[in-house]
Amino acid sequence: MTPTPATQIIYRAEVEDSSRWQQFHHRKGDVFVCTAPKSGTTWTQAICNLLLTGDPDVGSGSGTFSPWIELTLDPMDDLNARMASQKGRRVIKSHSPFDGVIYWEDVTYIATFRHPLDTYFSVLKHGENQLDPVDNPVYNTNAAQSFDYWLNEPFQADPTNNTTFGGVVHQYLSFLKAQDLPNVHLFHYADMKRDLPGEMARFANVLDIQHSAETMAALARAAGFDAMKANAEKNAPEVGDGYWKDKAQFFHSGTSNKWIGRLSAAQIAEYDAKIAAMMDAKDRNWLENATSV
Repeated sequence: MTPTPATQIIYRAEVEDSSRWQQFHHRKGDVFVCTAPKSGTTWTQAICNLLLTGDPDVGSGSGTFSPWIELTLDPMDDLNARMASQKGRRVIKSHSPFDGVIYWEDVTYIATFRHPLDTYFSVLKHGENQLDPVDNPVYNTNAAQSFDYWLNEPFQADPTNNTTFGGVVHQYLSFLKAQDLPNVHLFHYADMKRDLPGEMARFANVLDIQHSAETMAALARAAGFDAMKANAEKNAPEVGDGYWKDKAQFFHSGTSNKWIGRLSAAQIAEYDAKIAAMMDAKDRNWLENATSV
């Protein structure tokens, strides 16, 4: 039996504070999308909102009706008031590890993961596309220094940098320990890329939602990468605040294996040694390559 979390670790960064979970007015049926950055957060939010509404035009709801709970730029009173006005089930974004969330038995936690090396290259693109990038050493240094920092920076709670390798691994291991809880569910970016309709059926099962085959097909089309990118105005996070150079480039490529031809043999060997020391082969294989759990 997996024990339910008893103590919340507080994770803080420049614009993030996981203590905001303690102020959030949760509601039965809420869906928390919990990911490390650049691991499919917005995509998972969109899939959940599509399934909950049955509306192919609903979008991800990022920053509006599907907010980021830890984001300190959004006053907590405003967030709670906005969420209280919503009818039906709600989708909330989180970048907190499982030991940083508040655990409620009457909500659903969906944790989506991606190959750590792919998250690294997506973080670089994320930084390039910001009009006013935050001071993150992952994308504010040259390529060699950036990768070394990403791979070797120790992960800590306060201040934290959850865009590093340590952040990705801690997020994964924290949810792996909780995966036997009935309302905690792990998904993988690679499975969603390989078989989006099949994975959306699995999402629907987790959310206890049923739609006709025709509706499910329409929702899967709306959740496809090209459709998400074409509708970046309503899908990209932080829309409307001058955050991005190009909102469509938030959905840059959606590809995997981004490191091939871009990292040296020595860098890959260092990564291999690092991850092998942090988890067993079975858990590593799932984090890197997926197949549904």
